[in-house]
Amino acid sequence: MINKIPFALCIHGGAGVITPENLSQADKKKIKEDLILALNAGEAILAEGGNAVDAVTAAVVVLENSIHFNAGKGAVYSREGKHLLEASIMDGATLEAGAVANSMKIKNPVLFAKSLLENKELIMISGEAADNLAEQTNHELVENNYFDTDFRKEQFLEAKKISETATFLDHSNLKMGTVGAVALDRNGNIAAATSTGGMTNKLDGRIGDSAIIGAGTYANNKTCGVSCTGVGEYFIRATVASMVSNLMEFGKMSLEQATETTIKGHLTQLGGEGGLIAIDKDGNVNFSYNSEGMYRGYVSEKNSEKKVFIWDLEEKN
Repeated sequence: MINKIPFALCIHGGAGVITPENLSQADKKKIKEDLILALNAGEAILAEGGNAVDAVTAAVVVLENSIHFNAGKGAVYSREGKHLLEASIMDGATLEAGAVANSMKIKNPVLFAKSLLENKELIMISGEAADNLAEQTNHELVENNYFDTDFRKEQFLEAKKISETATFLDHSNLKMGTVGAVALDRNGNIAAATSTGGMTNKLDGRIGDSAIIGAGTYANNKTCGVSCTGVGEYFIRATVASMVSNLMEFGKMSLEQATETTIKGHLTQLGGEGGLIAIDKDGNVNFSYNSEGMYRGYVSEKNSEKKVFIWDLEEKN
């Protein structure tokens, strides 16, 4: 009988300027509840022997459907007042990947990205072509105003008052951002997924790291899975997600050494801000960030733990 590997799952809801004095208890409670719901969704699949790809997808769908994060419902507004969504997913067993950028109609971009894992001729598609393909392949589509929320509207208008052309990291005004998940299943397979609405007042057509394999998302059974959050341009330049894996595979670093070197060394030196979540092939979970806080959590079968964090210490109920 083959010994099964204990499963592990970690998630994030974005990193940025998150301070205790500016996060209300009501908002904090709702955020923690949604993080737990996402962990529960992924855990339910892994506990039944399901695969890592399905688990990260289920966790991210929960976060896309929450108005408390910048992905799916509740995504930020672009410069032209639209919601332009991106997501990606990678299977560490096969190195197959799927990604979508600048979708205006796909309700759950991570589900569409997942469907591209089976498309041998396509990894990444954007804009109207992505929405058309999603329609042809029976994904749920919505009108762009489905993604509207009052808070995002206020945020957009406030950003316009500050600057017509500047972009703003979602957390610069203390709200949640990009979402993602990484999982290790009992068969030793790793997967990672990321989803976002990008940056407030971003130039229409701009693509961040969340849609780019190797920058915002990466998974390889030899090493680890990674999902990132922050200012995408820096994560693209630093190839953050794949750098962690490469430092482990070729630099022989541990997961913790690789993430700290990548975030607090390379990314910080470039001037970038944000963080990542990661799981290695042995089920070790790691969070590394150089911002004030990061919404995150994990569940580990090996350690019989389920925890959520905003800052350094675990958030208690």
